[in-house]
Amino acid sequence: MDGFLQQLRRHWAERFGSGPRHLVVAVSGGLDSMVLLHSLARLRRKFPWQLTVAHCHHGLRGAEADGDANWVRAQSAALGLPCVVEEVAVRTAAAASRESLEMAARRLRHAFLARSALAVDSMEVVLAHHAQDQAELILLRLLRGAGSEGLAGMKEQSPSPADRRVSLLRPFLGFDRGTLEAVARKQGIGHREDASNRDLSIPRNRIRHQLIPDWMAHHSPALPRVLARIADIAAHESDYLREQAQRWRDSLHQEPWVSLHVALQRAILRMELIEHGRNAEFETVERLRRARCGAALEALSIDPAVAPRAPADPSHRAGPSETVAVVFRGVRGQRVLPNGSLFRWKRLKRPLPFGHGWEQLDATTVPETAALRHRRPGDRFQRLGQSNAARLQNLFINQHVTAAERDQRWVLDLGDGNLAWVEGFSAGERHRLTPSTAEILAIQIHRP
Repeated sequence: MDGFLQQLRRHWAERFGSGPRHLVVAVSGGLDSMVLLHSLARLRRKFPWQLTVAHCHHGLRGAEADGDANWVRAQSAALGLPCVVEEVAVRTAAAASRESLEMAARRLRHAFLARSALAVDSMEVVLAHHAQDQAELILLRLLRGAGSEGLAGMKEQSPSPADRRVSLLRPFLGFDRGTLEAVARKQGIGHREDASNRDLSIPRNRIRHQLIPDWMAHHSPALPRVLARIADIAAHESDYLREQAQRWRDSLHQEPWVSLHVALQRAILRMELIEHGRNAEFETVERLRRARCGAALEALSIDPAVAPRAPADPSHRAGPSETVAVVFRGVRGQRVLPNGSLFRWKRLKRPLPFGHGWEQLDATTVPETAALRHRRPGDRFQRLGQSNAARLQNLFINQHVTAAERDQRWVLDLGDGNLAWVEGFSAGERHRLTPSTAEILAIQIHRP
């Protein structure tokens, strides 16, 4: 076993383990993937592996692409390996989704690889990305204005973007292109050339054939190693921010939004956008961040005309000016109320344990927009477990709530006087949780 294969064997055992597994090998027919295929085939002598070759025919280069597919089939057969080939309609998909051919091809390719893995009861796809590919990706993302998450680049092991049940393995990230070329020459490994890789109208190709070679020739030949170091630093910083963002989202006593560091605000918004299947590019995140900061500051800026009277007057009745609109959009939010209290809410899939200070409603029974206000004459509320609504005045009397305190309690008005919740009581009967509740809206008022 030559030095390259020994190094790859040690690296594989350290990073991915040496146990039995069924691997799907993504093979385009190019030099990188052919070296990967032959290397894994030789390592079968040391590891208890099953290998299946998968080739995605993008249907973009006519007879040349047909030749690639036939080449991969023949090479797989020579190695005694099963081969799956599928043609995907990239042009049609790109036109329908209004994305570039490159992006559509990537999306369809990952979907094909994930399907191929699951079809043979495999959970792992092996890709031939190497150090230069990593450098190209980082520079491409840098030029597009990516943050630490984007500059983290590719990981040696990550979930498939098409199906998170499938893992993508990249054992060549620590090897440069020159090393793979030397292996191909020494082992006599043939490969196909994709003419589109020379098309300089594609940004990645300009980086590959112009930017990187020029910088390495005239400034620093260590550019790929420097970019790999940047990727490692960015990956750890991104992981830390993601951890802090999740901790804030899960906290029962969240810091006010405006007090959070800008980097943390952006990380929280990125998580929320991704969870909702939406674009998490910088412009979108920043627009939402500024809007949320503006809303929080506006809520903190209390107009004297609507500020609560002090000391509390038992005869005082809250006026319309003390009505606060709340919008239950996204997964969580908060609003500072005129009396300095903080109203919080969040959407959950599972109920919180009793006693955590949150009231829980069936989210499907609450509209996106509602109002928080104080009581008004004639208000009625149907308490949990009651068959009919009762006058709120009587409920307060039965609960021995003082006259002064009654005027300070908040109610959640869904419109037309329909009260879903009254501060100090559980959620209303019409909004209670049931075995069929799919989503929960948890609400809380924290008084200063």
